[in-house]
Amino acid sequence: MKQLGTILILGLLSLFLVRGAAAQETPELASLSIALWPEFDRPDMLVIYQGALTPETPLPAAMEIRIPARVGQPSAVAFLSETGDRLNQQYTTRAEGEVLVVSFQLTSRSFQLEYYDDLPVSAEGQREYVFAYTADYDTGELTVELQVPPTAEDLEVEPEAGNDETGADGLLYRRIAVGTVAAGDTVGWTFRYTKDNDELTNPPASQPGQITTQPAASGGTDGGGSNWVVTFFVAFVALLAVGGAAFWLGRSTRATASQVPPGRVRPGPASQPPAGDVAFCYRCGAELRSDADFCHKCGAPARS
Repeated sequence: MKQLGTILILGLLSLFLVRGAAAQETPELASLSIALWPEFDRPDMLVIYQGALTPETPLPAAMEIRIPARVGQPSAVAFLSETGDRLNQQYTTRAEGEVLVVSFQLTSRSFQLEYYDDLPVSAEGQREYVFAYTADYDTGELTVELQVPPTAEDLEVEPEAGNDETGADGLLYRRIAVGTVAAGDTVGWTFRYTKDNDELTNPPASQPGQITTQPAASGGTDGGGSNWVVTFFVAFVALLAVGGAAFWLGRSTRATASQVPPGRVRPGPASQPPAGDVAFCYRCGAELRSDADFCHKCGAPARS
């Protein structure tokens, strides 16, 4: 019972270790900018998330960003290095109904995620895009901006929101300052404009690479999300500890029950042969001849 209690205690400790590893501190975003660039380098809607963690968020941070499952996969995921370069970030994905969860281990305070979505076009040349965002984390400052193509006309935003600003690139932007949002809050708008051509704002031939291709510094390339890797590792180590303890306790028990080495066990009274049959020396256990008066090995007198 004492040994069983020890094993149970070790099992409970392993459970606490696993739960402690899984209960990591939830990241918080100091800011998140979502850029919507229609017909930029493809006849689609390019969606760009640029987020920054709060200084209090410990690193590495296990991140999960949800995007529409209909887009397939993100076109790029990056982290911002100490020198300001955007470098490839390894990530994993999993589908949850109409949502695709993009998971990665962030070792810096800033990240960028991009994907392309379909941009519906009517027969009259009107583009209409419905955008909705549900906050993955508490965010101190959320902004959403639409880049207006150079030849676009009759821009509409529903519900009406934001201000028009001219960017350093000379393009017009509709910028919406949402402000603070809590995890789970949802915001959304419908953007419409008209174009009489299919020209792209920045055709691929004239576009430099947006993200520097460098080896990723963190994260996994396959499997379920990243938390489970830490949790699995801790659980594996804890189970090894419990198994080792059980083996040691069992070995100790077996050693106690068989302290006399094999080959040195002497025949007991119950195994003494009947008179006239083969006899054994009472001292060393050697087999005696039927007419022997003394043991030929140890010299002990033979007993009848």
